[in-house]
Amino acid sequence: MMRGMRAIFVCAGVAVLTAAVSVPAMAKKQKAAEAATSSSPEEVKTKFKTFCDSWIEKLRERERNNISRIEWKPGGTGVVGEYVGYDTQNFTVGDISNVETKPVGRVVYMELKMRLSGNSQVDALAQKPEIVERTEVTELFRYERGSWVY
Repeated sequence: MMRGMRAIFVCAGVAVLTAAVSVPAMAKKQKAAEAATSSSPEEVKTKFKTFCDSWIEKLRERERNNISRIEWKPGGTGVVGEYVGYDTQNFTVGDISNVETKPVGRVVYMELKMRLSGNSQVDALAQKPEIVERTEVTELFRYERGSWVY
């Protein structure tokens, strides 16, 4: 009889423990959902515009970094180097979906494989780069706890 009682207490203890663990997890999810919806749709859109401006600036910085790390190779008239750049002048900020619940924003831009060539590295860097390849990139961002994240 005692062994049966122990089994019941153990099972009951696991059930209580499981219920206690899942309640805080559910509360966290609910708070996250409330944070997303606590912002007005206009505030979400305004924050997305600011976020996109910052994102495009990050792409410009990445391109500058890529240029500084070009691996130069001997070419027909001197040196040739390639790097990844971005068309930060022509990009599209899409509509925000689920703005009332879990907002998702979209940005579309072109990633460009660029080639520089010249008599020397200095000469090549002074030239206008040749676009070798274009790739359309679509980035999706989520709105969480009052701000946009990637």
